[in-house]
Amino acid sequence: MRYISLCFFSVLILSKTLAQNIEFLPLSRFGIGDLTRNESPFSSQIGHAGIAYSSEEDFNFINAASLGFLKITDAEIGFNGKYKDVQDYKNHRAYDWSGNLNHIQLGIPLRNTINELLDRKEYKRSYGLSFGLSPYTSTGYHYVVSDSSVSFGKTSRTLDGSGGINKFTLGFGYRYKNLGVGINLGYLFGNTRFEQVYSFDDLTESATNYLDDQYHATGVNAGLGFLYKKVINAAEMKKEKSAREKVLQFGLQVGVPSKLNYKNNSLHRTKLNLTSSDIDTILLITDQKSSADLPLTIQAGLYYNHKEKSAIFGDVLFENWDAVDLYENAKGTLANVIGLSIGGWIRPDATGYGKFLKRNQYRVGAFYRSGYLSNNDKNLNNIGITFGVGMPFVFQRQTAMVHLGFEIGKTTLDQFIKENYFKINLGFRLNDNEWFLKRRYN
Repeated sequence: MRYISLCFFSVLILSKTLAQNIEFLPLSRFGIGDLTRNESPFSSQIGHAGIAYSSEEDFNFINAASLGFLKITDAEIGFNGKYKDVQDYKNHRAYDWSGNLNHIQLGIPLRNTINELLDRKEYKRSYGLSFGLSPYTSTGYHYVVSDSSVSFGKTSRTLDGSGGINKFTLGFGYRYKNLGVGINLGYLFGNTRFEQVYSFDDLTESATNYLDDQYHATGVNAGLGFLYKKVINAAEMKKEKSAREKVLQFGLQVGVPSKLNYKNNSLHRTKLNLTSSDIDTILLITDQKSSADLPLTIQAGLYYNHKEKSAIFGDVLFENWDAVDLYENAKGTLANVIGLSIGGWIRPDATGYGKFLKRNQYRVGAFYRSGYLSNNDKNLNNIGITFGVGMPFVFQRQTAMVHLGFEIGKTTLDQFIKENYFKINLGFRLNDNEWFLKRRYN
């Protein structure tokens, strides 16, 4: 089973590295691109909350401190599909279907829970390690802008943007009794390309301009996580061994400010329409260096679990983008991000052995989040509702979970642009309890 998990994870990493963004993102020319939140399918179905969540078999990769509470190796993969209706201030509309691989994550407890049972003692300390790959930003758009003038007649510009930045994450978590701490180290890398073609359509002897700007980004960032678990009914559990926990947890994640380093290569040419050869190079830039800041981020939350039958979540988010400097030639005005997420789940059969529909976990949530872009002192805003289901399966004495979720939302930037969207999230979780198992017999 362990080797299957390793092969599965390796193949998916390769797939993710080769994946390309295909979503139409009209504002991705600004800032550092369209930001992607690295979160589990579970979190995406409860209003994007869950910073305080931990589980013995489900790795919460928003908060590395949860690794200290993990007891079973957890391999996860997530996909998403999205339909959107985009409208700009001139009432131009575009409809777009897109889909992509969203994340790959592997969480590994460094102490095996079976050893704990065989040794007949509960470990006060435990450790966990994680690896993950996910998109950090995405860029994708295609525009054709037509205009006319008395002097030159009809003109047209074709604008294209593509690429993005990926993030490889290495996490470590430590737990002592009910307190967990953790750190996520992220390596950021990727390429973004902006192309523009400008032509004078009514002038046969004119020239067409071709502008090609490519940016390669690398950087390192870090996040510190904290998690505290409080068992509310500890006295009841001492009296009745079969009683289930009532748990209240507090979580905190702090993203440390860091930098993205950019190398810019640009080639701007003009070509005479009567010939196929270049007649002039307007601009040539090779390996021009610049940098962009990544902001301080703070995310805090509460999580209450009632005997594994139901749970509620609440998160708040702050990102200090107002203090960020962008890389050279970047566009856009930045603003601080504020977010609020609430959600919860219920499970009719908490034992996990009942009928299929009763042992499923049914989830719902809602959220508000301001974006990091602004226009005329108005922030980008995103609001929506989420819902979904987690469907558990058991095979070869191992557990697995299929996550199916939906999101309905709206994104606006003043009167500049409006977007209504419907999103489908699909995730798979595979658990394996044989890692770091001490064999008693050969």
